[in-house]
This record gives sequence, C-alpha cells and structure tokens, in this order.
Amino acid sequence: MPGRTTIVDVARAAGVSKGAASHALNGRRGVSEETRERVKAAAAALGWSPNGVARALSGARAGAVGWAILKSGKSASVDPYFTELFAGIELELAQTDLALVVKLVGDREEEELLYRRWASERRVDGVLLTEFDAGDRRLDLLRDLELPVAAMSNFVGGDPGRGAVPAVWQDEGSAVGTLLDHAFAGGHRRIGWITGPGDKRAVLLREEATLAWAARTGAIVTTVYTDYGPAQGAAAAKRLLSGDSAPTLLVFDNDRMALAGLSTCHELGLGVPRDLSVASFVDSELCAISVPPVTALRHDIVGFGRSLTRRLLDTLDGRDEPDVVLPALVLEARASIGPPSDR
Repeated sequence: MPGRTTIVDVARAAGVSKGAASHALNGRRGVSEETRERVKAAAAALGWSPNGVARALSGARAGAVGWAILKSGKSASVDPYFTELFAGIELELAQTDLALVVKLVGDREEEELLYRRWASERRVDGVLLTEFDAGDRRLDLLRDLELPVAAMSNFVGGDPGRGAVPAVWQDEGSAVGTLLDHAFAGGHRRIGWITGPGDKRAVLLREEATLAWAARTGAIVTTVYTDYGPAQGAAAAKRLLSGDSAPTLLVFDNDRMALAGLSTCHELGLGVPRDLSVASFVDSELCAISVPPVTALRHDIVGFGRSLTRRLLDTLDGRDEPDVVLPALVLEARASIGPPSDR
C-alpha cells in the first residue's frame, strides 16, 4: 500500500524545496505567486492534506471554526432552532474562507475531550459556544487551551455588561414579560410553564423571570422541567392538567413541545382556546400552521447565528468590538390564546 502523501512529495512534484512548499501552502511570504499556485496545484493533484500535529507546530491557521452540539430531547436532527442557527452561522462564514466543523456530543465530558483534540491538533481556529449549563466549565477549559471563543449567553434585565469572552446576549426577562403580560391582559392568572432541563442556565434564568413576574402581578406560575422533547412536554402537560387548580394557559419552551401539548389537549377532550390556552416561547413555521395557530415569541434565529459568528470573526481578526445585545423578542399573537375557561 502506498504511504500517505507528504509535503516532500508535493515539493518534488512542484520542483521546489520543502521549505518553499511549506511557505506556499501555509500562506507565508517568501515565494512568488506563480510558485504558490504551482505548489497548490501539485498538492491538489496528489491529494495532499495537512497533518494536524504538524500544522499545530507550524502555527498555521486551521481555516475552520468549531461548534459542538449536545445531544438532547432538543435534537439537532429535527429541531428547527438548530437548523436556523446553523444557517445563520454558515451565511456569515460564507463571506470568509473559513469552514464550519460541527460535532454532536453525548455529554459535556465528550465535548471537553473534543476541545482538547481540536486544540492539540489545531483543527479549528475558534469555537462557538451555545446552551450554557449552570456552573459551566467550558470557558475555563477553552481559556486554558487558548482557543478563541464567542458565546451565546442569557441575562435577566439591566445591562449584561462585558462577558468573560466575546458574547451575544438575549434578555430572558423581557421575553418572559412580553408573553406573560399578554396572557395576563387576557385574564389568565394560573399558568403552567413547561421548560427544559433544570441544569441549563437559560432555563433557570427564565424561571427566575417567571417567579419575579408572578410576585409582581399576583398570578401563579408553575414550572415543570423536561428534556425539551415532545414526549416529556406532553407528559408534563397531562400532569399539570390533572391536578387541582389546573392552569388556564400552558407555555412550552419550544415549538415541538407546544404541538405535542396541542395533541394532549385533544386527547383529553379539551378545546384550544375554548377550554385551555397554549403558547410557545419559540416561534417557527410549525406554530404558524398548527390548528389552531400557536401564539409564540418570534426569534430571529438566523440573525442570532450570524451575530454569534461575527463576534468570533472579530476576535480572530484582532478586533475588540463590544458585545451584542439582541433585540427584544416580538410576540406573534395567534388563535391559541383566548379568555380563561371556568372548566
């Protein structure tokens, strides 16, 4: 079996020294443009690709950014949120020569091992971070590995200030208030909020915001944790609706759970919004075409992805730009919310 094509093979085919070939392939000065193109053509003809360890030692840029996605009930293969976020990232990277490396990981330990491998082999020039845990350790690790980072983070009220790393911020408090104020104006005082895992920072901040809103208005908000998936969302809805003083409104953290909640209502013989109102924290086409259409908060998820990627590109290019606070979410009021029922 022939061995792996090396840079020596490329240099020999292009009729240059190994050093000249290395300079040409790594974008360094010291070779003419004609030589650079000849070396690149030879590399392409031979099917040469750079060795990760050698690239790390040379200090050359990897030409890629990394994004690790944690497998969960909010599955990247079916959730429109991840599809739109991916589209935004790719749209921003399309203006550069950088590629996107996406990896699904089973847990945080696997994710940390992935970052160590990316850093040691110089597979990526920087990392996009999404979905923070409470007490998240990833920032400390990436700082130790000297991997540039841009993070999508969350806060409640006020000015988030400057984060530990370049960040794009979403105000969970104002979003919660926008949705619940609309429900309160329609007469709802008992609300069930079916959210994600209790170890996620965004989930905990959202619950903090709902409790503060309830204390301010005198309404009752009951939070139930799930894995973000439709099966657990439907089960949580059944539990809330079977108890005493059942909610008159169910709010689901995402669109897939909201549609599962609609199906649950139909199974229980409840009409929406005749007997029960339903809303989603995240809007999508699914919410708009469901029966009835579901009231939801419109997120510019593609724009989120572009902003996050731009923050990382600024860092990689040495630009010290301010963090981005995303615009307030807009409510799409639809037929799934009506007056509270006396059932």
